[in-house]
Amino acid sequence: MPETTKPGGAPPPPRTRPPLPEGWRPTLLSLRLAKKHPKLSRAVIRWEMRRAPKATGPGDLSDLLAPGQRRPADFPAYYIANPVHHMKGLHWMHPSMGYRLERMAEDFPLGKREQIRWWVESQVLDRGVRPRRILEVGAGTGATAFVYAQVFPEAEVVGVDLSPSVLRWARRRADELGIRNVSFYHMDAGDLSAFDDGSFDVVHESHLLHEMPAYQIRRTVAEMVRVCAPGGFLGFFDWAIPENERDWRQREGMVRNNVEPFMLEYSRTDHPKLLAELGCEDVVMVERHSQSASWRARRKVA
Repeated sequence: MPETTKPGGAPPPPRTRPPLPEGWRPTLLSLRLAKKHPKLSRAVIRWEMRRAPKATGPGDLSDLLAPGQRRPADFPAYYIANPVHHMKGLHWMHPSMGYRLERMAEDFPLGKREQIRWWVESQVLDRGVRPRRILEVGAGTGATAFVYAQVFPEAEVVGVDLSPSVLRWARRRADELGIRNVSFYHMDAGDLSAFDDGSFDVVHESHLLHEMPAYQIRRTVAEMVRVCAPGGFLGFFDWAIPENERDWRQREGMVRNNVEPFMLEYSRTDHPKLLAELGCEDVVMVERHSQSASWRARRKVA
């Protein structure tokens, strides 16, 4: 169970947030071309991925299994069949995907290390949460997991993802950063059966839910709640839910121009209602801006 601030204790002063970037300009050339020149963008993607650094390992993924996990996760049909971000087929399996995803994530406020650290310190640390075990689902290249590991150096941090190359890239980054209390494993966020009920004090999601159909969103959030300890903390970084017609037009444009096949399903999900149905309380939207939003919640004690 996470520790909490003693009743009556004075709350810490609000942390100063690092300035948000003005506007949004993707780092990768292929994404800058995506809206007006999709065919050229797809060609540039192939060029970018050929020349990008690679992260490889055994084809049976035996290097990515968690302790006690006998075989890697199955790849869901939606994960294989649907092109995303102009990338067709098993794009997440490409050995350069770790490098590419790291570059893409840095374009978003909640993909930048200093912004993530502000969030973890202000929303977790300053709220008196002292976790022993932390899980990040959709860990990607580890940006959020690394911040949790640095803010809570005594905690065990686990990141899970379906992309082998992304996980191997995250492990490489952990070695380069000298972070020893973080591990990455191959797992489907909708099936965390390798972990016991209530086995993590903090469970976090980073820009994962909008990449899956509605039924998988529910399965994933249900698993996040299940493995979270009663009274434990849940955090979410993802796209903001549309609030007006302009927002909806922007999301519809993303489906066409950036090939986000599940964005509209995600946008129709009532996230506070879903969290309440699955056993959460104290659901709070922490922030909302042009590219993303964040929520926090707690699992009910009983």
